[in-house]
Amino acid sequence: MVIKKERAEDSQVYSINAGNKHVGYIYYGDYKPFEENSFFITDDKELYGKYKNRELKAYFSDNSDRDYRNGIYNVNYYYYDTINKHRAQIMMPKKMDKGLIGIHFDSVDIHQKKMAIIINDLSEENKELFLKVFKTIKFNP
Repeated sequence: MVIKKERAEDSQVYSINAGNKHVGYIYYGDYKPFEENSFFITDDKELYGKYKNRELKAYFSDNSDRDYRNGIYNVNYYYYDTINKHRAQIMMPKKMDKGLIGIHFDSVDIHQKKMAIIINDLSEENKELFLKVFKTIKFNP
């Protein structure tokens, strides 16, 4: 793998490349935690009918609060882990043909800079490889 510094304005960005293939990015600076907000869930049939075929996906649910809290319609699933004494948010795709693989740290240095690694090559091999890579991350004091 080759890591290449990319142009960025408000943070440091590096691309991750394997051979001639771009597989992801590393972000260091002010990067937000992972969240999915490209859809909404409603129990209102009229509202659902109005938005169901637009860019912002709409889902109809008899129990929209429960489905939203449980991430039923998310493309990825998320969990927290501790890596090198730092709390990390891990993102994994629910299906290998959709979503992303990633890790996010809220604070990695005395300046409370954030760091995220996001992988967009969703092969099963990359999923296993990057989960192992995530476990080896170390921060200098």
